[in-house]
Amino acid sequence: KYFKIGQDAWPVLLDELKKAKHFIFIEYFIIENGKFWNSILEILKDKVQEGVEVRVIYDDFGSMTKVGFNYYKKLKKFGINAVLFQRYRWYLDVKMNNRDHRKIIVIDGHTSFTGGLNLADEYVNEKVRFGEWKDNMVMLKGEGTYGMTILFLSLWDNYLKVQDDFSKY
Repeated sequence: KYFKIGQDAWPVLLDELKKAKHFIFIEYFIIENGKFWNSILEILKDKVQEGVEVRVIYDDFGSMTKVGFNYYKKLKKFGINAVLFQRYRWYLDVKMNNRDHRKIIVIDGHTSFTGGLNLADEYVNEKVRFGEWKDNMVMLKGEGTYGMTILFLSLWDNYLKVQDDFSKY
């Protein structure tokens, strides 16, 4: 399903997250405290309590001024497995431009979301920064979600130097 504007995807995303029974994978460039992210985070915390495996990858450069330093530690306190992608370094570093701009949410291996929408209020027009924001989003159901699952797990495993059994997902 195609959503031509972010705020149209928001309630559908929340409904789909609430249906999760096994796992939720989230990989985003920007996560920012606010109505949009906090509505997702509350569901994630509930899902962890229900035994759902929740993993989050977020980019340090994209999110550092939005959620604060070492936000992954806060997420871990909620039981959310979290990874900070490419810690920002103030000095010249050849990895500085190696950022993760992906925007992926995978739910139980059968539903996924992707598009230009970051997890921040301006992307769903709760906050005005540059006028009306029109990033889109797509929800995939079925076999198309397999590719999103593999993309997420490949980055997770590579970054943490682990080997998940992909067939489990």
